[in-house]
Amino acid sequence: LRVDAAELDAALAQEEAGAVEAAEEKLRSAQKDLVELKDRHLRKLAEFENHKKRSERERQEYFKIALAGFVNDFLPILDNFERALEHARPEDLQSDFGQGIVIIRKQLHELWKRYGLIPIDTSGAFDPNLHEAVTTEETDRVPPNTILEEMQKGYFLNERLIRPAFVKVSVRKPDPDAASPGGSGPGRDSRG
Repeated sequence: LRVDAAELDAALAQEEAGAVEAAEEKLRSAQKDLVELKDRHLRKLAEFENHKKRSERERQEYFKIALAGFVNDFLPILDNFERALEHARPEDLQSDFGQGIVIIRKQLHELWKRYGLIPIDTSGAFDPNLHEAVTTEETDRVPPNTILEEMQKGYFLNERLIRPAFVKVSVRKPDPDAASPGGSGPGRDSRG
C-alpha cells in the first residue's frame, strides 16, 4: 500500500502541476485578451472623441455660415433703421415713442455684438482692407487719406470682414502753381 500511496501522491502532484500550468496558461490568455480589449476600447474612445470634436467643428462652421448669410440679409434693414433715426427730429426722439425706438436700437446693437457683429472703425486713416472709398473731397484741413465721413457702416463678423465701410476720403488740393509748366495759374492769361 505504501507504493501505491507514493504513486498516488506523485500522480496527484503531477495532476496538480498540470492543472496549475493549465490555469496559468488560461490566466495569461485572459490577460492578453484583456490587454487587447483595453487597447481596442481606448482606440474606440479616441475615435469617438475625434468624431465628437469634428462634429462640433462642423456644427460651429455651419452656424457661422448660416449666421453670415442671415447678417448679410439683415444689414440693409439695420442700415435703413439707422438712416431713419438719423433723420428723426430731436423732439421726436425725446417722446416716449422715440425713447422706445432708441432702446430697440441699443438692444439690436447689443444682440449683434453678442453674436460677433462689430462695426468697423472709421475714425482716422483710410485702410483699403477695411474701407471702400466711394467719394473724395479736396481739402487741406486734414492729411490726405483721412476718412471724412462714413457713408455706410462696415462690419466684422467674428473677426472676419463681412462688409467694408463706405467712406468719403480726403485728398490733397492741387497746387495751383504746379498746374501748368508755363506758370499760368488762376488769374493769369495763358494766351501770352
